[in-house]
Amino acid sequence: MYRVLIVDDEMPALRFVTSIIEQFAKSFQVAGTATSGEQGVRFLQKNAVDLLITDISMHGMNGIELAQAARGMQPNIHIVIISGYGEFEYAQGAIQAGVDDYLLKPVSISKMTAILQAVEKKLDAENSDMAATILPSIACGQPYSKEDAAQLYQRNSFRFALIRWGNLDLNLPKTLGATSLIKPPDEHFQVLRGRDDDERILIAPEGPMEDFLSSLSVYMTKPGSLPTWTAVYTSSAREIEFLPAFLEWALTLLYRRAVIGKHQIIQFSGGSPTEDRVRLPAADLKQLAYFISMGKYRMIKEYFISLAASWEKEQMPQRQVWHMGRQIIHQTASVFQPVGSQLEETLTEFNDLIRCASSYGDLMSGLYALLFDNGSVRDRKMSTQELYDYAVQYIEENYAQPLSMQSVCDEIGISQTYLSRLFRKYSDTTFNTFLTRCRMEAAKKLLKEKPDLLLRDVAACVGYDDSSYFTKVFHQYTGKTPSQFTAGE
Repeated sequence: MYRVLIVDDEMPALRFVTSIIEQFAKSFQVAGTATSGEQGVRFLQKNAVDLLITDISMHGMNGIELAQAARGMQPNIHIVIISGYGEFEYAQGAIQAGVDDYLLKPVSISKMTAILQAVEKKLDAENSDMAATILPSIACGQPYSKEDAAQLYQRNSFRFALIRWGNLDLNLPKTLGATSLIKPPDEHFQVLRGRDDDERILIAPEGPMEDFLSSLSVYMTKPGSLPTWTAVYTSSAREIEFLPAFLEWALTLLYRRAVIGKHQIIQFSGGSPTEDRVRLPAADLKQLAYFISMGKYRMIKEYFISLAASWEKEQMPQRQVWHMGRQIIHQTASVFQPVGSQLEETLTEFNDLIRCASSYGDLMSGLYALLFDNGSVRDRKMSTQELYDYAVQYIEENYAQPLSMQSVCDEIGISQTYLSRLFRKYSDTTFNTFLTRCRMEAAKKLLKEKPDLLLRDVAACVGYDDSSYFTKVFHQYTGKTPSQFTAGE
């Protein structure tokens, strides 16, 4: 709400302008009224105001003199002058006082609301620019202008939320070192970038809790279908200066409560959340070492599956699982030379697994492939980005062949689980969706360049033996049948 001071020495005019703002300008709030320029000055000395609306001709201090005094006390204030037809001699003074607009009597509702809308747009832009500087500094605990912050937030109260889309990235710093305001602004929140593009900080003006939670839930689902997202929010509204303290504890809660494959909205109530690190029993690790040394891979798989099932049932926090996964990798490295010789690379790949896994079952399947599949990335001496690029290039060059995920994996030398993880990490799609996209784009090009080509030949050229199935997939992809597409319908 933008605060308005109205000054006019005629009470009917004062009440009329006040009623216009109260009824037709929902973004403005009448903070005060005065019947003389002198009263207006006294009010401005004690109160920050966004907009001054003043009559130009008043006994004692006139509107121009008030506008000049107001500009001296509050340099960023916006000013609208109301004048009669015979007072154009004041126009030059109004310009010198930096007045936003000049409204002639009699004041009409439509003209006044139009002026208020224009002032509102200016205020929105100014506040957005100011917030882009001040809010990141507040969030990161860096120095900022207390005067500008007081003008921007006016001791109002806010609710905060920290959200994480997807799993944690355990390589990120544990504190917020830098951030920036996200533009354009959201309808319900001011939004800051978190530690990476999968994290956001939301600031909402105080209002009903149910409205805040509803807006938070809607915002959380913006990226679409994700197996995991986590939000930490304040239950009570606080002053903006509380933001860095909230973020410190919210990040701690995020690490201690986020679970792979689970959506959570967690209420922050203050205090220090406690955590005891969970470790795998020494007997389990000793048994795992025995299975590895004896080549009992079926037993290793069963152990991994049992761990995943236990973690799913107990809703084990992701960071705890990360510690236990590293225990498994170190134990494997101690008795299995292929892992021991590339331990650091394996630990890095495990971090990628954590970020991309959709469930604990998916995570442990990927970990098994990383440690024990002969075609794992350890033996290819290629980065994950290089493997993904190679897979994409192979599909683009061979989409007309009867490709399957397994055939692509056989060509590259990795498991299906690993290939799926590469697509989740480096693209917004799956293997099958990407293959279909390649085939459909090629079909569209063929239909445009060779409209007389038989449908079964088009289908065969892009990897489909069945022209009826090709037609069905093409319609799903383009919304048109091949014949409609060729005819340009």
